[in-house]
Amino acid sequence: MTDDLKKTDAREGGGVLASINSLLTGLKVTTRKLFGPKVTLQYPHETVEMTEAFRSCIAFVRFDDIDTHDCIACDACAIICPSDCITLTGDRMPNSKKKRVDTFFVDFSTCSLCGLCLAACPTDTLKYSTDFDEAGYQRAWVEDLTEPFDDPPIEELAEILIKREEEQKAARKAAREAAKAAKAAAEAAAEAAAEAAGDAAVDAADTGSSDA
Repeated sequence: MTDDLKKTDAREGGGVLASINSLLTGLKVTTRKLFGPKVTLQYPHETVEMTEAFRSCIAFVRFDDIDTHDCIACDACAIICPSDCITLTGDRMPNSKKKRVDTFFVDFSTCSLCGLCLAACPTDTLKYSTDFDEAGYQRAWVEDLTEPFDDPPIEELAEILIKREEEQKAARKAAREAAKAAKAAAEAAAEAAAEAAGDAAVDAADTGSSDA
């Protein structure tokens, strides 16, 4: 057998061993995953839980204290939108200076999900939804964000929102008074500490004079 044939046989033998080793490694990984916890969801029969960081189509926030959104139809989102894809209507509520949105149409075929509307919203009532399987079946994909909300009659809703606003004002006033009282107490404590330190220094000086 020549040297070339010996080298060829050695390479072929090493290749066979390497193939067997690779196969065993793959089977080891497969066997370990086979008896491990399942990570695959049977979509669409199982719901996919997306994280809060997932950015899908914009939607209204449902506040727990009023069980609805808090859009005041200020037009800030529509004005700042670079795609000009937001169109809304609204009117003032009875016995209130605040407005309430009636319709909030968004053309998601042109929305770029830039987030400027979320940043401009004064009531923080806009958010990114976590619906990953949103899809439009027409070229003009327009949705009304108010549709998922079944609001009570406008008079009743106005009373709820007015009461909520009064509670928020009372909470802010109480927080300001508490902060003011805490500041006054801290200043009084600082003055007392400074006075005590001054008295201690005077006593120390008197004691030194007496010893001399």
